Amino acid sequence: MSTKPTEVGTTEGEHESEARQIAFVGDPGVGKTTIATLVATRLTERTRVQVTGEAAQLTGDRDAGTDGALGIEWTIEDCPSGTEAIGERTERLDTVFVVATPETLETAAAYERLASQHEVDCFLVVNRFRESARDRLRSFDGPELAEYFHDDEEISSAFADGRVPVLPNWTVEAILIEALQPERQDSERALEVLKRGERSIVNVEVEERGNADSLINSFETVGYSAAYFECNCRCHDGHVLARRQSS
Repeated sequence: MSTKPTEVGTTEGEHESEARQIAFVGDPGVGKTTIATLVATRLTERTRVQVTGEAAQLTGDRDAGTDGALGIEWTIEDCPSGTEAIGERTERLDTVFVVATPETLETAAAYERLASQHEVDCFLVVNRFRESARDRLRSFDGPELAEYFHDDEEISSAFADGRVPVLPNWTVEAILIEALQPERQDSERALEVLKRGERSIVNVEVEERGNADSLINSFETVGYSAAYFECNCRCHDGHVLARRQSS
């Protein structure tokens, strides 16, 4: 297994960059590398990415796109299995995503405790989700859910063939949103927060995709970087995130 960082997507953006380092952890066999690869692949379409671990094997030779409006440079760590991976990386991590299946949800608690001890944000990603597990997931007392991925034969067969699957009706961007800014605000409050310097990044839900461009323009007009992120929620289409440049 390769652990050397692989830099993916080296297109330079117009804005001052900010770094985000996130890790995918979990027990053996839960599909941790699958999720890390899907997220890293989507990021290569946006901006600069470094990938470590097994996920680097499928993402290392992909080209970058130009949609890096927020100016975020990412490091994606596909960690070795087990809780020890968190303790070895806490000094450099911004966010940990615990990958579990519906059958292994209880294992997430140990990862959450370690992340909490080191004051690292921690979220849950459920892999191989089935509708029969929805009630159990709703009642689960553990890390806040960032996203779930359906039990999909196309995903497993694609990775078995050494390729990254295409998910035309599903996005991984909710994971990026949680890593950047999980708290939602309305547009007026978000602008105030940026102006006052209370946060460097704000997150505004967008009911319809058609409303996103005008919101992005309202942020950019006053000097902030902004970009649209899709999500899988049924109640709205996505989110606009905006970032205040460092002083």
